[in-house]
Amino acid sequence: MDLAMRKKRKRGKKKSKAEQRVKALQSMPEYNSPNGDTTTTRKAAAATAGLLPDKTIVKTVQTKKHKRRKTQKDASPPPDKGHGSHEMQHGERVSYSDETMPASLSDLLATVRPPTCRVIEQRHGEEYILVIEHCQEVCFHGKALVSCLHGSVFIYGCTLHPGQEPLPVFSPRTHSALFITPLPHDQPVVASEDLKHVLGEDVKEDTVVVLLQKVRCPMVDYVTSVKEYANVFYWENKSRDKVLDRVMSPEDSKQLESVGVYVVDDPATPRLFTPEPVRAALAHVLEQVENSVTKGTTAPVILLCGGKNSGKSTLARFLINLIVSSCGDLYHLECDIGQSEFTPSGFVSLTHVNTPTAGPPFTHQRTPDRCCYYGHLSPGDDPDRYVRTVKYVLQGYRGNAPLIVNTMGWTQGMGLHLLMDTIHLVRPSHILQLKARKAAQDLPQLSTEFLNTQPGWAYANIQVERNKEEDDNKVPLSPELVYLQVGNEMLRHTWFTASEFRSMALMATLSSLQPDPQTLPLNALPPRVVPWAAVAVHVCNADVPPSQIMYVLNASVVALCHVDNNEFSRLRQGALQDGPVVLQDTPICQAYGIGIVRGVDMERRLFYILTCVQEERLLQVNALLCGALSVPLSLMLQQNVDGQVPYVTSDFSPDGEIFGATPLRIRKNLQRERR
Repeated sequence: MDLAMRKKRKRGKKKSKAEQRVKALQSMPEYNSPNGDTTTTRKAAAATAGLLPDKTIVKTVQTKKHKRRKTQKDASPPPDKGHGSHEMQHGERVSYSDETMPASLSDLLATVRPPTCRVIEQRHGEEYILVIEHCQEVCFHGKALVSCLHGSVFIYGCTLHPGQEPLPVFSPRTHSALFITPLPHDQPVVASEDLKHVLGEDVKEDTVVVLLQKVRCPMVDYVTSVKEYANVFYWENKSRDKVLDRVMSPEDSKQLESVGVYVVDDPATPRLFTPEPVRAALAHVLEQVENSVTKGTTAPVILLCGGKNSGKSTLARFLINLIVSSCGDLYHLECDIGQSEFTPSGFVSLTHVNTPTAGPPFTHQRTPDRCCYYGHLSPGDDPDRYVRTVKYVLQGYRGNAPLIVNTMGWTQGMGLHLLMDTIHLVRPSHILQLKARKAAQDLPQLSTEFLNTQPGWAYANIQVERNKEEDDNKVPLSPELVYLQVGNEMLRHTWFTASEFRSMALMATLSSLQPDPQTLPLNALPPRVVPWAAVAVHVCNADVPPSQIMYVLNASVVALCHVDNNEFSRLRQGALQDGPVVLQDTPICQAYGIGIVRGVDMERRLFYILTCVQEERLLQVNALLCGALSVPLSLMLQQNVDGQVPYVTSDFSPDGEIFGATPLRIRKNLQRERR
């Protein structure tokens, strides 16, 4: 017998569509009815949903073996309890006859699973009360202001109790859906009479009551005002007609949509799961943080590292919320310049955090305590300056609160060396290492031996540096390593690119320029006038001749910085005729924020700048640094002009066929041999 025939016999006869449907019906689970003591069989559910194939079709495809089994089954005595009987968990048998079978799919949905949540309207379209029973988790997309009225709930690392400030929660469809998780009561909780009156009944022992209100956030409102991001919080529930275990009725889900909450019932939707090993590891770290804060000992420094899309930023926000809810405040050192948490991209920043961050970066941009503009989107463009920038920003940390350090996802080659330099500077007490989704992006396990022997980019290995400094008080690096394997097989939605996330964060920062409640285009906002002689200028990410620098600055995003006298004297290249001073290199200095050069007046020697930096800080600005950030295209196209939109053109050649179409890049990532 040839090989093809043997393979065909091994596979067996190809199943028809009817047989495949029968097999699928056999895998349908059983569903409990509302009263909890009856069960709907999968056959009844399938018949009501119209999933059962025609008997004549099935008959033509049945094998002789199936026919023989059917004949034997027909010859056996009928069951005692009639047609459609099913054995219950506690030994009871419940029957469904043709008369008691649900007449439609909508009727079946009411008997498939009892909803454990219900919604009570307070103010139409503004406020709704969500009553959760039996510790049922509620998964959702959207945005809302969440308050706990009875019991306790856990959302994205935040624990809410009655009487606390409402928590703004943002769950866009670009990220995994969040959960509202009721917490079990440690002791009996007595409900107030007002709450009993609102609910119309006595509150059960395991009931949790949550108030959901429509949230208004200027950052989010400005980001969603453009067409590209208008539906970022909208979620279309494609499971409305599916037989699913619903946490609430479709009518209640529809009511919550009016405040911006979209309940997710489909189990195929990506959700933010926290595996038990991760929860146990975070609980251990949190306990040590609480002990250090209570005893007044050295504040812990927690560094997060891992490959791209391993969940560092999500875990950082989760850990921030845990520590803020428990200890009150912390500091966050951002070393991932490509996807920053509290500032636009391109900055290394140290931010004091005392409120939860239940959402992606474009929902909580803040003013950092210490910040430096790097000017590139990758540390590989100028690694020496990247290490010096991290060192400069870290000097602002006083050690009076826990510190969380977020690192980049570049884990190979130069990226690993720069990570070693960051660890050398920060000297963490804990390292949370996340396993990457791809083995090629995974870090080697950062054991104590590896950390003390692996060289960095700017520094040799830590033991060699310790010998150079001859500092006996500087102990070898021995942080506690927590190796986390998140293991979430559900990938989040990735139709938004990293560039779009950067644009959303930049728009959130620029939202404070908008007059409330209007949203105006950039050319309708009043700018600030800055004389050329008052500031120095520099382009960080390209080599631009001084004679052409005004063309680069026009309609660009710039960092508003303060350069001290020593750095200013060192980098001063010269001044244009009746123009600003041009710096020959990017200074390591304090950045106060960003601005947009709306226009350059060549006759009056003036810059027109749109910025949201406070007045007292603007008086200290003496340098404009232009880098890799650019004005989002959606904002450029929204200008109210007649004719062609300024600064937007299609006559561009990325290959350099048009003279001056591409900037000259400087190579600053060539390393000299160490001596």
